[in-house]
Amino acid sequence: MIVYVEAAGCTNICRHCSANGHFPHGDFFTLDELRALRKDWGPLTIYHEPTAYSAFPEVYDESIAVEHGGWLVTNGFGLARREDYAKVFEKMSKIGIHTVAFTLHGLREHHDWFVCREGAFDDILLATRRVKAVGFRPNWQIFVDQKGIGDMPVLVEIARKECEASPQLDIPAHRVGGRLWHFETIRPTLKDIRQWHIHQLVDDPHRNSLIDPEALTTAAWIERWKKNPDMDEFKHIFEPRSWPPSLSHESLNFYIRRDRKVFLDPMCSSPIHLGGLSEGRDMLLGKIPGILSPVHVDITPYEVKFSLEEQEQLHPYGMSVRYKAISKASLHY
Repeated sequence: MIVYVEAAGCTNICRHCSANGHFPHGDFFTLDELRALRKDWGPLTIYHEPTAYSAFPEVYDESIAVEHGGWLVTNGFGLARREDYAKVFEKMSKIGIHTVAFTLHGLREHHDWFVCREGAFDDILLATRRVKAVGFRPNWQIFVDQKGIGDMPVLVEIARKECEASPQLDIPAHRVGGRLWHFETIRPTLKDIRQWHIHQLVDDPHRNSLIDPEALTTAAWIERWKKNPDMDEFKHIFEPRSWPPSLSHESLNFYIRRDRKVFLDPMCSSPIHLGGLSEGRDMLLGKIPGILSPVHVDITPYEVKFSLEEQEQLHPYGMSVRYKAISKASLHY
């Protein structure tokens, strides 16, 4: 069972955010409330921007949060804007964090537009430099889209300079519901990748998921889907393998929002409202056997309808294509 808690909110409203992070940010749960939740629900994952929480990194304490694996994923806000950042890094080191990962979408103008916050790009630059100065390792992940694709050659070189390593080049995966439908209008195509040589900017296949773009087109994924319609590659780990969901499924994903509403989030549909946190864990979990199958979750590759341009768009995983097909059938965009 995986439990996400909207403890801090977010400083950005990214146009690809499958988690629907949004401002205002703040401390929506106290540390004591989070500890009580952890005792009831198990280890928590802190949503959305952890450094926006006033007691960061204390909110990552093992009495609250799931093991972080030494990585902090952040938009850099708290690391760039807190005056006591040196103490923050010292505390991060004590709890075992050694790598700080940032996501970028283009150079300053495009990145700030994409995440809907002026100054977001500069926050990442400053946070990256502070990370290096204290001996941590920065990692840049760059998501490619049609509007910002022209920034990629320069941005990759900036990443190499700032991080002393090549960045990761990726594209977001679709999910049903959430905000991903905004991204579909600017999802890159095979032609875009070839025109800007994105597949050649980083020659390490572990750092560049677009190194073989022909294999990532919608059309290519649909052909693989037809050959094996039941393969797990077309389902997120959070998606139940049967409906109603089985409580024995280890990766059932729960989301506790700032308003104390609790949702099951299977990725193949919009989050499913279970009730209020005050109802108690056992009562909320008891509703799961009554959940009906989401609409169009049983869609087949022979039913999907994509335009010629959509067939040339790139997706990192088969599930991304399947979920976009469900979104279209469900009129999510």
